[in-house]
Amino acid sequence: MINNYIKASIKNIFRNKKNIYLILIFTLLLFLLFIDAFIFKNFFDFYDSSIRRMAGFRTLNVTSLDKTNSEAIKEIKNISHVEDAYESIYERANLFSNINDNNADGWIGLNYNIKSATPKTIKGKKIEELKPGELVCPYEFYPNAIPGNPLEIETNKFLNAESTLNREIIVTYSPFSEKEEKEIYTKTMKIVGLYDETISREGINVCYASLDDIKDIVDTKYSLFTDYSYSLRVVIDKEKNINEVRRKIQDTGRYIVENETSASIDIGYVGTLFTLITIVAIIIITSIIIITINYIKKKLKDESKYLGILRACGYTKKQVITQIIIENTIILSISFIISIFIFYTLFTILNKIIFKYFKYIGFYINNNLILTIIIFIFLLVILETTNYMLINKKMEGTIADNLKEN
Repeated sequence: MINNYIKASIKNIFRNKKNIYLILIFTLLLFLLFIDAFIFKNFFDFYDSSIRRMAGFRTLNVTSLDKTNSEAIKEIKNISHVEDAYESIYERANLFSNINDNNADGWIGLNYNIKSATPKTIKGKKIEELKPGELVCPYEFYPNAIPGNPLEIETNKFLNAESTLNREIIVTYSPFSEKEEKEIYTKTMKIVGLYDETISREGINVCYASLDDIKDIVDTKYSLFTDYSYSLRVVIDKEKNINEVRRKIQDTGRYIVENETSASIDIGYVGTLFTLITIVAIIIITSIIIITINYIKKKLKDESKYLGILRACGYTKKQVITQIIIENTIILSISFIISIFIFYTLFTILNKIIFKYFKYIGFYINNNLILTIIIFIFLLVILETTNYMLINKKMEGTIADNLKEN
């Protein structure tokens, strides 16, 4: 029975050129809707993962007014929801190494280990288990100065796991000085683990080291600035507790706390972008609904006699409604298939040319097929519910009413 409905619906669709135009319009609108959802999903994922995974988005910059940094750190760590506190100078050490495989320049960063922001280790020792002299580096390791433009990254300089894990390297650094000849220091370290850099957003040339190693390197590099007082980084356990911790620190009267976190996102800008994306989606969905309603009304009016003949020939009201519903579903399904094909073809091309490089600067772009299917099902439910209401109302009349109407 269903096969007969489908065959009849396909014949009716391609018999009328207006249906072809409708399919093209729906294809365009669905394609634009998928792009809108794609932008929303990826930006939301970036925003969400940045707040949750990157400690900088929940790290306060604090300056002590009358205490030494060591005393201040000890006091601040006792405040509830404070996960860690350390001097800002020890946040990261940038230096050269002898990892110059594939003509890489060997430039790497050493990160301080913050427990809640520690990325997952894929191979080897975990970051929280590091001892002095040990490193955990990216699984896709790029020991090279990172360009601002991700398209400038030379993928042939990436090192694989086999060439990095359990490898001993030598890092080189020297004190900051105006002298042309500077004393050169070296430190031998071993890569004991590899982490997933695609979700850490720290950089593909950044390794994790013990605090002892970072302090040793940084203290040497800044040995001429012993009288300089550095601000503190105060890491809060969750983003929702930032204001509470900031207030508690300020209430002591012994610290200056910056309003912004170490890394921050303009909430106003984010809200505006989400609003614009939502408005575009609403406009597209509304357009599809309006077009569908007008199409159904016009179709019912133009085919009124045809519907009357069907009922006169013995078709029940339910069968006629089912026939029209299936026909409309096929139109929308054809539009969906074409639009999803175009969308995924375009995404595949752009991913090979551009998108695949963005993960190297912390913006991992992915395309979620499930999301597009959910959008389609959502639209289908709304449209077919609307269709049923319109068709059912039309079919409330008698067979004679249908046959008389032009």
